[in-house]
Amino acid sequence: MRTVRVAALVAVAHFCLVPLARPQDAHYWTIQYGTRATLLGGAVIGSVLDLSGTYYNPGGMSLIKNPETLMAAKVIQSPHLSLVGTDSRSVPFNSADLGPAPSLIAGTFKFRGLGKHWFGYSYLSRQDVNLGVSVSSTGTRDILPDAPGWEKYVTQFRLEEKMSEPWFGLTWSYKVRKNIGIGVTQYIAVRTHRASIQTLVEALSSENRVAMALGARQFYYQNCRILWKFGLAADFKEATLGLTLTTPGLTIFGTGSTGVNSTVAALDMDGDGVGDDFLAADYRDRQPVAFRTPFSLAAGMTFKLQKFRVYWSAEWFARVRPYTVIDAAGFVAQTTGEMLSTDVTQELASVLNMGIGLDWVYSPRFKGYASFNTDYSAKKPGTATNLSLTDWDIYHIVTGAEIAIKNSALTVGLGYSFGNREIGSRPDILERETLVGFWDPFEGLKFRYSSYKLIVGIAL
Repeated sequence: MRTVRVAALVAVAHFCLVPLARPQDAHYWTIQYGTRATLLGGAVIGSVLDLSGTYYNPGGMSLIKNPETLMAAKVIQSPHLSLVGTDSRSVPFNSADLGPAPSLIAGTFKFRGLGKHWFGYSYLSRQDVNLGVSVSSTGTRDILPDAPGWEKYVTQFRLEEKMSEPWFGLTWSYKVRKNIGIGVTQYIAVRTHRASIQTLVEALSSENRVAMALGARQFYYQNCRILWKFGLAADFKEATLGLTLTTPGLTIFGTGSTGVNSTVAALDMDGDGVGDDFLAADYRDRQPVAFRTPFSLAAGMTFKLQKFRVYWSAEWFARVRPYTVIDAAGFVAQTTGEMLSTDVTQELASVLNMGIGLDWVYSPRFKGYASFNTDYSAKKPGTATNLSLTDWDIYHIVTGAEIAIKNSALTVGLGYSFGNREIGSRPDILERETLVGFWDPFEGLKFRYSSYKLIVGIAL
């Protein structure tokens, strides 16, 4: 059994506390709101457009001439996440979820005698993930280079995840001067996240004996927090400018559960001919939860060039230092007696995202749009945390048009997003120094992300 112990042991050592793939966990510019803002790639921080400004720049809301204008918008998206193995015989089961994109609902209300003050409300889906992917393979190979013969093996890597985070906001904006406004939106965010991952390796030796290794990880948490977005907007004849500041979230309450199961069966670990089984499993409920978000600064400009308008925006997100999301008490491994932990941890690097948009007027009834923006991952390279895995950078391209029909306008557009990256560093539960140089069945796995969008909206 010595010839088959490595394949299973590597899987446990590398993956029993593996992080989870989340297409939006470490990204900030994946989702846009409103038809025009979506067509312009979210590069509207320095613009005064419509009620989507309650999110992009609350300072500009007091400058909108007709704040009651509503957008009846629908964005249909088809995100696709694939998990590709290095083995040519690998069979992937990928995730594709056709449906409506996260949306924004916003409105306004007035108070008598406060003509320079603007008040509004908004609801938006800041995160919305529902995925399930896996990759499996069977075959034969020489697992141990220094041992004769080939071994038959079966491998499977599987993950499932569901996460949502709605934001509820109240906005106040004040017209300081005719062309300058300030404002703030206070948000209450409720985050619910459930995820599980499993790795399985089975091996059949030349002696016709089966060995198995299982690594399973799961967690669930709910967190409610409060945060603020401050905005300043200035509307000049040839350009508009905007600045925003978003505060870190302050936790109001949170609770969660976490668990791990690492099992090795029928493996001869020390070469004495006797199987050295291993079991380390623990599950905890109602554990304290803290979820942190970064401080961010954003700036934007819009240049008015006769029939053209050029939009530019950039946003810098600060680093989030290592911290514990779910703080669970340590447990004793059932077979070895060593102290282990099921804590869920997080760390994010600082990132700078940028976007550029363009609209141009063909005729009084037809306007075109095009945009491009970056969405760099905030996952820190080489981090030892186990909440985020999405270290690929995403790029978004959108184009569309607005067609005037009597007293309304029909907006249509298409968008495409893409990004991919091999799985990076992975935390483990066992020391793996003795395994260097041996076969890792999941080492070359690669995530590929893409998404198509269909944008349809009506401005009344």
